[in-house]
Amino acid sequence: MVTFFYALIAAQASVMAAVQNVEEGIEGFDEAVINIEKLVDSNTPAAQLQLKKYGDHFNDLALKQKITYLDLLTDIYITQGQFHLAKQLTTEGLSLTLNLSSPSLLISELLYNRGFANESIGEIELATKDYESGLELAKSLHDNVLTARGLVNLGAIYYLTGRYENSLIVLNDAYNIAKQTTDEKLKGSVNSELGILYAHLDRNKQAMVYYQQSYQHYKNANKTVLSLNSLVNMGLNYLSEKQYDDAIQAFETVINEARNIDEFAINQIMYSTYSGLSRGNLKKKEANPEASYQYLLLSKQYLENIEQYDTERRYYIDEAFVLFELERFDEALNSIAKVENIFALHAPLGHLRKQGHINVIDLKSKIYFQQGHYQKAYELQNHRLSLTRALRDERHTQSIAEVRLALEAKEADLQKKVLKNKQTLQEITLLEAEEKQEQQKLYLLYIAVVALVFAWLLVKLVQGQHKLYKASSLDALTGIANRNEVMRKGKKLFYQAKMKKNNFSVLMIDIDYFKKINEQFGHSEGDIVLKKVVELGKEFMRKTDVFGRFGGEEFIAFLPHTSSEQAKMIAERFRRSVETNDWGNIKASQAPFNISISIGVANSVDFLNEEGFDLAMLINKADQLLFLAKAQGRNQVCT
Repeated sequence: MVTFFYALIAAQASVMAAVQNVEEGIEGFDEAVINIEKLVDSNTPAAQLQLKKYGDHFNDLALKQKITYLDLLTDIYITQGQFHLAKQLTTEGLSLTLNLSSPSLLISELLYNRGFANESIGEIELATKDYESGLELAKSLHDNVLTARGLVNLGAIYYLTGRYENSLIVLNDAYNIAKQTTDEKLKGSVNSELGILYAHLDRNKQAMVYYQQSYQHYKNANKTVLSLNSLVNMGLNYLSEKQYDDAIQAFETVINEARNIDEFAINQIMYSTYSGLSRGNLKKKEANPEASYQYLLLSKQYLENIEQYDTERRYYIDEAFVLFELERFDEALNSIAKVENIFALHAPLGHLRKQGHINVIDLKSKIYFQQGHYQKAYELQNHRLSLTRALRDERHTQSIAEVRLALEAKEADLQKKVLKNKQTLQEITLLEAEEKQEQQKLYLLYIAVVALVFAWLLVKLVQGQHKLYKASSLDALTGIANRNEVMRKGKKLFYQAKMKKNNFSVLMIDIDYFKKINEQFGHSEGDIVLKKVVELGKEFMRKTDVFGRFGGEEFIAFLPHTSSEQAKMIAERFRRSVETNDWGNIKASQAPFNISISIGVANSVDFLNEEGFDLAMLINKADQLLFLAKAQGRNQVCT
């Protein structure tokens, strides 16, 4: 009886211990998590080994500990590039969160990790949904760091799918949030994605600034792998700028700094490094295709451990180009066939991948030409041209400046034909007068009178043409050059600057919220604003400059012999003059917003190495910068 009593007490104690264990989990786990998080980046095997101790007792962990365990293991798999396993684990972790009594930030963590896994294996729509869900939860729980992380994730999705304006907006929001925190890893992440975005926008100098800042923030956070990734981005940026020696030096630095890091954590980095060295050696001044091929083989050993579909595509494109330079044409065609299979499975996203597809078709055509298959080469070139036109048209529809320039060109051609017809008519009239004078020598007096009358009419005609030209060349409202006239003069100045290789700057100017002024106070008040802005702008224009109305509330200025810095100074003075002007003479001064302008500044120096560089490209660049100035909050100058 006593034995049974002690047995009963022991059983009750065991049950109570089990209940307590379910509520509290394994003691010491929460403290171990902090150490494991530090090891994930610097020593992944050690992190995995420590975590395994708790995995062996997974069922003894409390609910939140189980979710945290799965989230940490997911971080490890993502670091190692095992994205399918990461996706599987995050889905398991999210199913456990359904048992939580209240929303937890762990849910956002898991959604972000699953989103990144989906993004890496090419499932962009699923990644977007996970990022948006995680961001919504982070905002509802008022966590700034996780909110910024969600914005960074969405910013990457946006630039991958060509939505650059959306990407710029959300990444700037993330940047502003990150500045208010002490989280160096978050700051590194924001700067890294901003760098990639600006690289997509062909602003490699600004991209390099963000990459350098990203590298330093990751160093401050002791995130070695992530800092190496920033170094890789710098190397790729140097390649885009055709600074091949600098690129090679950056990639060699990555190799030196990666010697003591777990190879599973840097598969993607080492692949990108060796493929970058391959491209650098292939394209530098004294090209070395054989060395390029050897570096490519070194990159291939990392390829099988990387689950990102886009990495495989890029590898076989690089391989095809190197083999072509080595005149190993059949092998190059095999590489191209693999690229084409990947394109068939994964439709290319954004302009960069479409351009890559076009480049592959062009290379294939060149190989056929070298092999003597001229008909196949010809057909492929036709296909390439059709795809290039389609991509160009797609870009044109997204560029207001290019559409405007196309219309302006048509108007200029029409005006040229009208003037030519008038000139021909005058020449015919003069010829007839000369013939009559020769045929009627007996009527000298009569001919003289006729000549005087004709001369008088001709003077009147010239005067009328002068008035017509003045009326057709000036904007009726503001009195400055209209679109046709400012473009005519701008082309002349640009041609002179290009021939002499002089500095030439373009300002694209737009009145902020002008539509609101018209809607709220009427077009008459809007006209007053337009005329006053022109009056202020003329104060900063020199005699050699051309300033005109481009259309609506938009103006353009051509500044010959003007550097980018000088143009920015002129633009900034103009902007401040409008901002500080006393608008008390119009009703719009009572508006809840200030009257201001945004300006985009472009300079010819940035295009010196561009083939076929013309005024349209410079104006398009200034228009893009004007667009960025507005996207970043208006009332500013963007260069």
